[in-house]
Amino acid sequence: MTTTRVRALRSIEIGLTDPVKALKFFTEVWHLSHVGDTNAVHHLRGTGPFHHILGLRFTPRPALIRMVFDAADRAAVDAIHEQARAHGITTIDPPAPLRQPHGDYGFGFKDPEGRNIAVVCGVADHADTADQPDRPRKLSHINLNTGDADATFVCFRDVLGFRLTDTTRKMRFLSCGSDHHSMVMGFDGGPTLNHIAFEMPDLESVMRGAGRMRDDGRGIEWGPGRHGPGNNVFCYFLGPENMPVEYTGEMQQIDAGYRAGKPEDWTWPPGRLDHWGLTAKPSERMETAGQAYRFTDEGYRLQEWR
Repeated sequence: MTTTRVRALRSIEIGLTDPVKALKFFTEVWHLSHVGDTNAVHHLRGTGPFHHILGLRFTPRPALIRMVFDAADRAAVDAIHEQARAHGITTIDPPAPLRQPHGDYGFGFKDPEGRNIAVVCGVADHADTADQPDRPRKLSHINLNTGDADATFVCFRDVLGFRLTDTTRKMRFLSCGSDHHSMVMGFDGGPTLNHIAFEMPDLESVMRGAGRMRDDGRGIEWGPGRHGPGNNVFCYFLGPENMPVEYTGEMQQIDAGYRAGKPEDWTWPPGRLDHWGLTAKPSERMETAGQAYRFTDEGYRLQEWR
């Protein structure tokens, strides 16, 4: 039986103790654009078509609210919902009409480790999609730590239709389209957020972004460099309330003929490199921050979007 796939990673919603301060950072320093608020959530877009790629709201402590994935249409939403039920997911809402800017139709559920996920279609997206130098296009990927890596991987594969593109000693890389990966899953440290990656149009924009972060008093926590899986350039930073974020670019494009790599294909050293750059690994501050953000106990229900 063919698995219905989500088409893209659309957005992520974050809870912070001072979302207004975070909004200032993400517009003035990180270079996203504020496109409005609904239910006390600030929505920010990149230069790509998605209405927003980041939502910021108040929570008593920093936390993840939900990840949002794009489906082709209502039939795809219904099919993915059935896949979730068949997978044994019980913390799940039925598909229902939604209000813009969240889409026309969708549902939410929790994965086996308690992450809140929404699948939506029919969002009123933007027509102006030209690249702008020094501004992120979209979310490139989300990197998740896991407590049960196999259960999380199987859920994303069988429920959302993700395809495994590479495995290293520490991580799995998953794709739902032509980008080499939109999700990355570590084998331990979770269930927490490792980092959120924002795609820049070119290497020059990545480096200019790094300069802005330095001017804002935020040093580079890892990079600049280039990963092996995905062949993407990277610079990692700590944003508001130590949110782990990455500027990335030049993501490898793949097709159905791409052969998934194994850990022995990505060794350091010798052989093929799993990364190159100025530092061999993230800073200790980055490693610590990458295990501090957990998903909220509630958040898979989408009542506020209806």
